[in-house]
Amino acid sequence: MEEQKPFYKIINEICEEKSINQKLLSYGWIRELKKENKSHYIIRYQLDLNSAISYKIAGDKFATYEVLKSNNVPTIEHKMIFNPKTRSVYYENKFIEEAKKLLSENNNKVVIKANDSFEGRDVYFCKSEEEIEDTIKKLFEEKNPTLSACPYMEIDFEYRAIYLCGELLYIYKKRKPYVIGDGKKTLQELIDKKNNDNNIQIDVTKELDLKYVPKDKEEVVVSLKHNLSNGAEPIVIDEKDEFIEKVKKVALDAGNALNIEFASIDVAKTKNNEIFVMEVNGSVCMNKFTEIIPNGYNIAKEIYSKAIDKMFE
Repeated sequence: MEEQKPFYKIINEICEEKSINQKLLSYGWIRELKKENKSHYIIRYQLDLNSAISYKIAGDKFATYEVLKSNNVPTIEHKMIFNPKTRSVYYENKFIEEAKKLLSENNNKVVIKANDSFEGRDVYFCKSEEEIEDTIKKLFEEKNPTLSACPYMEIDFEYRAIYLCGELLYIYKKRKPYVIGDGKKTLQELIDKKNNDNNIQIDVTKELDLKYVPKDKEEVVVSLKHNLSNGAEPIVIDEKDEFIEKVKKVALDAGNALNIEFASIDVAKTKNNEIFVMEVNGSVCMNKFTEIIPNGYNIAKEIYSKAIDKMFE
């Protein structure tokens, strides 16, 4: 049940410790928090801090790109593609042609994603014009009104920064999901074991030969997505991280550009040592974080506690 998730357990504890009266409304979808004649609300993982406009922009990949680009924040290029069934006034075939152009300009790799996707869902890596057309058709059939096409970038790490009212409360980085061979098990067996051990379902790169048996201690990257729920490895940042100051600046610039109050901001470090904003999330979910980062539960609780304090200021 949803009440058992770490986020809701944390909110319950914070409310009790801060003498905040809490009531569940709309079958538990809304949490009403009351203290000293003030009322604020939580809907799923969205706290009552962000303006409707900021939240709307952050929830749209292309809109985020446009705002960040307009404010000179380094971000990954996006091309908008409209669904002809729902946005026929704006639909033009040239957008699909632009996606194909990105393919030819980026070593036959392009990313197609729904503009309102989250947690790595509805994100596809395409290596041919046929794959682009099939992916766009699939996502449009699922009634996505708009999609984005982006150049595929070789990303070493993705940093996640937790942003609150002009400050960065915490940053960690993530490495793509991988398995380590033992010279006996196939990739499929190693992936299945990782899924079972960590209660996840890795979105495996389709080019992998799942019958391949990696050598003993051989590391094999098995997915291109950096989501913790997809098996990415979280890494606690230390003083040796030479890119952290650049990441901090870009994350702060992104939060300020969107006029957002509470968000997680994903920043990519490419193999060419470039730093780009990937996306901004107006709903800050740290469930998997609490399970796999050392002291993650207490770190998350402190972050949400500060955010709730801001709500009642």
